[in-house]
Amino acid sequence: MSEDSLNRLGVALLCLCAALAGLLELLLVPLYAGSALVPVAVLLAIASNIALPRMSRALIDRTGAAVLPFLSWLVVIGVIALVPRPEGDVILPAGSVGVQLVGYGVLLGGSMAGTITVVLSGATRSMGRPPAPPPGTTPPPPTARETDLSR
Repeated sequence: MSEDSLNRLGVALLCLCAALAGLLELLLVPLYAGSALVPVAVLLAIASNIALPRMSRALIDRTGAAVLPFLSWLVVIGVIALVPRPEGDVILPAGSVGVQLVGYGVLLGGSMAGTITVVLSGATRSMGRPPAPPPGTTPPPPTARETDLSR
């Protein structure tokens, strides 16, 4: 297998991890330690939507690669949390105010973290890093300015 196909496989695995992370975060919304609500799901949603798009962008140097894990997470959260089953049940509970706040924290925190990570991963290319040459071509020699800056 070529390096390109291995990178694409890695991005696909990261998308699967993002989908599973979204499911796990939804199941951890009503987590209690004794009688105290533990909002660990919010931290996991933020961490997974920062880490997974960045890892995907590291494998394939395109903004679209960073979007894929975030979209996988977003689809799972949207379908499982917000769309009721035929019985009327939803995974995201509407219990006490604390549980509702943790549920909204997962939705809002994960969405904001993923959006900001994807936007910033796209901005890194335009912030001084030259674009990579197309596969199979040799990069141009450095200019005099680039060699002066590297010293």
